[in-house]
Amino acid sequence: MRMSRSAAPLLAVAAVLLPLAAAGQGFYTLPKDDFIWNWGDVAEARQRGMADIEISGSESFFHCDLTARMRPSSARSPTDMREIEMSLRQRLDFIYAVSEAMNILEYNRELEWATLDCKRQGEENIDPETRAERETAAREKMLRELERRRERSRDDD
Repeated sequence: MRMSRSAAPLLAVAAVLLPLAAAGQGFYTLPKDDFIWNWGDVAEARQRGMADIEISGSESFFHCDLTARMRPSSARSPTDMREIEMSLRQRLDFIYAVSEAMNILEYNRELEWATLDCKRQGEENIDPETRAERETAAREKMLRELERRRERSRDDD
């Protein structure tokens, strides 16, 4: 498997953080209402350039939109951006994963700005059967993705 040089530092940091994240992942608390989290210089977001990363995702009772722009000095290619988007989109813990990824990019001084805008959805009115169906569908999607990754990993070896 060939990895771009710019992805190596991010993967190295992720390799250290992921075991820690997995151990503590069940212990984070999301806000109770709508929220917006920002990284980098958000004033820059209004002044110049289109976002390099634009994705939406859900976690718990929230639907979120992430927009982010990399610094011009970042060596990341458009393919690298799509890989980040794909990996975040597939996570059941979308908010946590976005926060972790943006923190790493900001720490590596690759991120110019990012905004995660999350709106609470009206899940309290959904009956338990519908909620269970959604959870089952999300679990099945995650298992399919894990199997797809295993297959790709076997093919690459």
